[in-house]
Amino acid sequence: MPSPSHPSSSDRFEALAHRLLARYGSEPEHASRPEHSWSNEVWLGQTAVVRISRTVDGSLGREASLVSLLPPDVGYPKVLGQDVTEGLEWMVTERLHGANLEVAWPTLDRTAREGAVTDLWARLEAVHRTDVAAARAIGGAATPFYALHEADARKLLDWLLHNEAIEPTLHSRLDAVLSRMFQAVSDVPTVLSHTDAGPHNTVWDGTNAVPVDFEFACPAPADLDLENVLRTLSFQAGDNPAVALLERASGLMALPGAETRLWGYAVLRDLWGLRKWMQQARAARGLDGDGGGAEIPDLQTWAPLLHLRRHAECTSWLGALLC
Repeated sequence: MPSPSHPSSSDRFEALAHRLLARYGSEPEHASRPEHSWSNEVWLGQTAVVRISRTVDGSLGREASLVSLLPPDVGYPKVLGQDVTEGLEWMVTERLHGANLEVAWPTLDRTAREGAVTDLWARLEAVHRTDVAAARAIGGAATPFYALHEADARKLLDWLLHNEAIEPTLHSRLDAVLSRMFQAVSDVPTVLSHTDAGPHNTVWDGTNAVPVDFEFACPAPADLDLENVLRTLSFQAGDNPAVALLERASGLMALPGAETRLWGYAVLRDLWGLRKWMQQARAARGLDGDGGGAEIPDLQTWAPLLHLRRHAECTSWLGALLC
């Protein structure tokens, strides 16, 4: 148990968050915490949002620089401050009016869902108009979710085969999907992409659906964010407004190789997910992170692996839209 002179990590995060909330005009005692946050600790004050990175990797500093390039019609909230304090990297923005779209989703009817998704896509199109050369100049640009360089994708696919997560037949079929995707990538422009867009990273006020959390934004194919949003919509309960989204993105879908690229992006995302699940499961069992899948008894039931099998058979969530 940590001594009073050596506070735990959670105590350090909370103490800093409370100081930042007070500094930027929000009462710490009235702040709330979102139920899920993948890479940051988050506090929602009345007028400000505090995010503290779990690792000091420069991602929040990069985001603060990157969002200064976004067109105003994206609607990204004003950055109030960003720094590293006592070894903790943090960022504070104004709090937008509204709620997380994923949380609000079950309460929305079909019309509201279509309105939210089409407004979100319009704002992502504005993101795509950002000066991509200026974004590259900020540096550190790579998304962890998609191996967008062919050599990296092959390495990941081979790693999963070597570590018994996928069998040779599935490896061959996924390899063919990726080969077609990489051949088609040159048919779409490179833009600044969010790379993790969807209801979970959107603030919805009943009219406006504003994308937030740009720490993984980077130059990428213009239709990558379309796969992001379509994929996350497929996991929401109730009416899926994917058809309305595809109509709104008809310009991208009309480009040569559009469906081929979407299949490839979907495979890349689940390859990343399967490796991450394997590494986490092995660590939880006290095993080496790069060992084989044979030591994980429930591997065959995991969502990323099931998705990959269905992608190969054209029966996944994407197949329901395109096949």
